[in-house]
Amino acid sequence: MPYVFQLFAALLETNPSNTLPDHFKGLIQPILMPVLWESKGNAPALVRLLGTILPRGAADIARNNQIEPILGIFQKLISLKATEVQAFELLEAIVAAFPA
Repeated sequence: MPYVFQLFAALLETNPSNTLPDHFKGLIQPILMPVLWESKGNAPALVRLLGTILPRGAADIARNNQIEPILGIFQKLISLKATEVQAFELLEAIVAAFPA
């Protein structure tokens, strides 16, 4: 499953548009599901995908009140030694996408 997330991230990264396509908007809610984050193997790919989505979809994420679940993911990742690197990568993407 992590390979699918990596492919989605690569597709979005190569998209020259600064907007988030509709089919990627539909992925936001499913990738915020806690069950996907339970596998440590999914964390790097999901963080890459979410980090690619955040700058392009920040307005939609804020409008749909999805910032809190993303911060919850950060909290879960930072609590485990094996995923703390991904936690800081996610935090960096959050800070860049939602400036003060």
